[in-house]
Amino acid sequence: MVSVHLLVLIHGMWGNPNHVGELARIARETHSRIVDDVELKVLQAETNRGDSTYDGIDWGGERVAQEVSW
Repeated sequence: MVSVHLLVLIHGMWGNPNHVGELARIARETHSRIVDDVELKVLQAETNRGDSTYDGIDWGGERVAQEVSW
């Protein structure tokens, strides 16, 4: 059975998911194979972009948690 590790990448204030695009690309390339029955999934959070970053960590965290559960 394969275990899945989830790496969630979230940009900073006034940002968008493209700001962590290179990091996501490197993580996917570096860990593209299943090793020791562990698979890495990378999620670039989409829900907190632009002025949504003004809501604070708590609301932003709630939105990302909903995005992860989709």
